[in-house]
Amino acid sequence: FGSSSARHRACASGFAAGTWQNHTPRAAAMFRLSALASLLGVASASSKHLAKLCRGHTCNDPAFPILDFTDNEQKCFCRAHPCWEDNGLVHSCQTKDFPFLTFNYDEDRKLSCGCSAEPQYASLYIKKDLCPGHYCEDEAFPILDFDDVKQECICRAHPCHDLEGMKHQCEDPKFPILRYREDEGGAQGKPVCECAAKIEQPSGTTEL
Repeated sequence: FGSSSARHRACASGFAAGTWQNHTPRAAAMFRLSALASLLGVASASSKHLAKLCRGHTCNDPAFPILDFTDNEQKCFCRAHPCWEDNGLVHSCQTKDFPFLTFNYDEDRKLSCGCSAEPQYASLYIKKDLCPGHYCEDEAFPILDFDDVKQECICRAHPCHDLEGMKHQCEDPKFPILRYREDEGGAQGKPVCECAAKIEQPSGTTEL
């Protein structure tokens, strides 16, 4: 790691791949990552870079729960979880110890899916387009983000753990994802911390 500030530090590159079971395209794949891989960017949150790009946007449709950005079209949109359609496989996490579906991309932008004890809320724009092969394994700086001033990938503390002096938490198991976004308002926007529902593929959409 490089030198760190109180809010963020440089991130490492490379990814330790986990293992899982592969089933037919009509079945969900159950799997666990290794102990190291389970730490790679699996904290809930949103990128501050993405929140700035998509100020005023949010995603509440369970079928398209992830806020993302397309560089080609320069617009924000809501997308499905990438592990719900992984080359014909539908991944899911149904164990009590590792109930949250997570994803990462290696240097070749190859998708890796896994199950974690902690929820993840991340965008493909950050993980795949801007920072493929980067991960954050320090529990104090678990959020992979992009520094638009230095033009580099960084690992930062959760934005909602020190928002205007307040640490936000999500204690309701039905809404476990601590999500950061920004609303319109002023030059810097209005920061918002909220608890979102677990990302699960809606029933009736599991078959490809």
